[in-house]
Amino acid sequence: MIWVLLLKYLTYEEGKAMKYLLLLSALLVGCTTDTSGIAADSDKPDGKQWLIVDNLNLGRKLTIIDAATHQGMDRLRGVATIQSLYKGDLDLQYRFYWYDSNNVQLNNATTAWTPLSLHGKQQIQVQSVALVHNANHFKIYVREVE
Repeated sequence: MIWVLLLKYLTYEEGKAMKYLLLLSALLVGCTTDTSGIAADSDKPDGKQWLIVDNLNLGRKLTIIDAATHQGMDRLRGVATIQSLYKGDLDLQYRFYWYDSNNVQLNNATTAWTPLSLHGKQQIQVQSVALVHNANHFKIYVREVE
C-alpha cells in the first residue's frame, strides 16, 4: 500500500525506475534458496536424541536416528545414522561440527559439506573423525540440495 502511494507522487521516470527496482527485488527474493536443514547433537544429557528441525519440509522427509561418539586410537570418531522417510530420492549435504566439553566449537567449518544421496526410505551411517584431541561431542547438520 505504501509503495502504491509512493509511486503515485513520483515523476514518470522516477516511478518507472521504482517499478523496475521493485520487480527486481521481488525476483531476487523469489530466487533465494533455503539452506536450512536438520541437525542432531551427539551430546545427550537426558539420554535421548534431540533433533533440531529448521526446515519443516525436509524434517518431514528425513530424520537422524542416532548421533554418537566412539573413542578411537587417538581421536574421537562421530557416527550418525540418517534415514529417509520419503519414498523418492533425496539429494543432500551433511557436515560435522566438533565441540569441546564447554560446548565451544573447535573446527570452525574446516570440513566441507559432503554430498549424500538417499533413495526411498534408505538408511545410512555417516562418520567423521575429530581433528583435535580435546573434542568432546559433535553436531551433524543435514540440508537438502536444490
